[in-house]
Amino acid sequence: MATFINNTSITERQLVTFQLGDDEFGADIMDVKEIIRVPDITKVPNAPIYVEGACNLRGNVLPIIDGRTRFNLERKTKDESSRVLVIDVDGKATGMVVDKVSEVIRVNTDHIEEPPQIVKNVDSDYLNGVVKLDNGNRLIMLLDVVSALNVKNNVKDLINGHDQSGEKKKLLVNSASTESIEEEQLVSFLLDKEEYAIGIMKVKEIIRVPEIVKIPNCEDYIEGVVSLRNNLLPIIDLRTYFGMEHMDINDNNRILVVDMGSFTAGIMVDKISEVLRVPTSIIQPPPKFSTQSGEQLKGVAKLNDGKRMILILEPSKLISDDEISGISGFKGTLDAAENSITKQLLDEEQLVTFKIDMEEYGVKIANVEEINRMPEVTKIPRAPYFIEGIVNLRGNVIPALDLRRFFKLSEREITDATRIIIVDFEGKRTGIVVDSVSEVIRFEKNLIETPPDILSSGIDSDYVEGVGKLDDGKRMILILDISKVLTFS
Repeated sequence: MATFINNTSITERQLVTFQLGDDEFGADIMDVKEIIRVPDITKVPNAPIYVEGACNLRGNVLPIIDGRTRFNLERKTKDESSRVLVIDVDGKATGMVVDKVSEVIRVNTDHIEEPPQIVKNVDSDYLNGVVKLDNGNRLIMLLDVVSALNVKNNVKDLINGHDQSGEKKKLLVNSASTESIEEEQLVSFLLDKEEYAIGIMKVKEIIRVPEIVKIPNCEDYIEGVVSLRNNLLPIIDLRTYFGMEHMDINDNNRILVVDMGSFTAGIMVDKISEVLRVPTSIIQPPPKFSTQSGEQLKGVAKLNDGKRMILILEPSKLISDDEISGISGFKGTLDAAENSITKQLLDEEQLVTFKIDMEEYGVKIANVEEINRMPEVTKIPRAPYFIEGIVNLRGNVIPALDLRRFFKLSEREITDATRIIIVDFEGKRTGIVVDSVSEVIRFEKNLIETPPDILSSGIDSDYVEGVGKLDDGKRMILILDISKVLTFS
């Protein structure tokens, strides 16, 4: 299989990240042959409960396993976001249905820790570690998908057609299409209502849209620059470049980090569709409306008897190195952009926000190590009333402080939304139990005001170091002074 990066350092791993329930998982990209939409699946009688069935993938039988059921989650109806990861299991392709594919990402091996001893819903035998990103605010469980799907007897039965009638075999396998087919692997994406693609060998990685710093005097299709692993990456808005209507950035937007020939750039798209393989025989030369359009388009893939058309772009023909160099002030302002990023970070506060009762609170992200679901708690006799007990976090014993009790609010039962935030102050690690975690948010420090002596929530203002006023004061976040909370405890 083609990899996204030609020269990946041994200190990095490249993952395909995906959702199952509320959890985010990652699989080594070398184990993922391709990613496809959920096809028509033929049910297989007497198969294990987690076996969804089998489908026809270019003339071959592909066993399909439901990822949610495989890991003891409640089965869910497939929707537009559902995808099938095609995994190479001992030389045989096996499909696993996931709720949603998030992105392709590179992670430093320093950010991968040993998996916790107790992991809810997932057999720890299938976990290779936990990736901690964004200072521990984003946790990705590194899944050994090959081991998880290596149910040899069941997969063997499916491939051999066990318990299938001759009619089902005929439906699944087109015997006339057994020869090796020359294929091209593509990353497809949407712009407006059209589907485009770039060859997978040109795509270094796929990331969510980070904070973008605007560059003055640039062409309108240059969205700005981002800092990616200490390198400044120019971001090209393809919608603007192609003259499409402007659209505000949302959760579906992604940036493809693309080899443009002599430089690397980020291409912002509306939404990633899938990673797919198409036979070169169905890729036709592009129509030449003009010399420029003919160069930018590498070809047009006609799928589903022409009902699905994918325009394949040639990145090196989109924007030339001379064009980038000629953008007014671009290279001359890179240092200024880097200084702008630094200044922006100094002028901003980044918080992990959470709810207790009806109020929203925040703690500085610098004090937060990680956020977990509520683990099993061991009660401690004669402990202070606000100490829930102690928890075992990867072999470390950490006290759990219930903030509701600490603030003398009415008690509430632990729910699926309850979280424990592991905070650290001067080497003192403590888990604070909250009703729910909202988000990680960044806003300007000038939006933080000194807390009033008496707060509406009834919380002692000694524990609040500021009040963040967002949305013109419609949203207020009480910023806790974690040093005082932990000192008191």
